[in-house]
Amino acid sequence: MVECNASDLVVRVRFSHPAPKKLKKGNIQMKKNKYLIIVFLILMLILILNLASPIVGVEATTLLTTITTITGIFSVFVEMKRSADIAECEFIFSLQKQFEDNEIIQEVFKNLDNVYSDGEKIEIERRKMVSYLTFFEMMCSLIIKGVLKIEDIDALYAYPFFIAMNNKEIQDTELIKFRQFYRNIFTVYPKWFKYRKFHEFEIPYENNKLV
Repeated sequence: MVECNASDLVVRVRFSHPAPKKLKKGNIQMKKNKYLIIVFLILMLILILNLASPIVGVEATTLLTTITTITGIFSVFVEMKRSADIAECEFIFSLQKQFEDNEIIQEVFKNLDNVYSDGEKIEIERRKMVSYLTFFEMMCSLIIKGVLKIEDIDALYAYPFFIAMNNKEIQDTELIKFRQFYRNIFTVYPKWFKYRKFHEFEIPYENNKLV
């Protein structure tokens, strides 16, 4: 899971709907544990080499070179991982900017938000609804290709995603009727739904699961 902090890039979004009920820190803790394990393994290797040097006749300079090489490799790995995380944060930020700056998408989102929050009727032309759904079809394609991860975009996009995908009217008039044009959505949907259920996050229209 990517951590977009103040030193890298802060990504924030404001929806009219409340934030998810829970935010578990298991993935962040797992990441910290992973680095601790790597450091521990390096230290163990250094210790083993140090103990083995008089037995196998390895010179101190050779041992020092080996230790330096291992440390250098680890440093490069950490820096590459950090750079990749920053790049992913920037990509998610640009994606969010597209979502917020697109007038059609925002018009659809506000209408769907009112439908979910206040029980209003959908008052959106089909072409505009298709543009909204196409945005998520593209996003789901990036998830399938591994460019994005569900856990990294969930806080930003779960609400606008599920208020559309679980809306019964949209399912009947667009998603199911033209299923062949939304194959990526149908592929990612069950994984995203399962992710939120596992973390006990709220799912709009949960009983209207897309199948």
